[in-house]
Amino acid sequence: MPSADQYTSASYAGLAAIMNPQKSWVAKWQRNDKFVTGMYALRVMGRLSADLQDQMMDEGIKYRPRDGSVQD
Repeated sequence: MPSADQYTSASYAGLAAIMNPQKSWVAKWQRNDKFVTGMYALRVMGRLSADLQDQMMDEGIKYRPRDGSVQD
């Protein structure tokens, strides 16, 4: 099982404190409205390894990079 540091980064820009994800316009804008209350980075530098992305896909988890490379 991978450790948490494989899924996290110390390189990020901006923070959002999300207190009520379902009602927060920031959470909707960041697509965090289905997440739990917490602190979230607005942009993360770097991406998960291809192996971890494949593992997430196998487990039915959609990986959405937070490095600004995906525009949707």
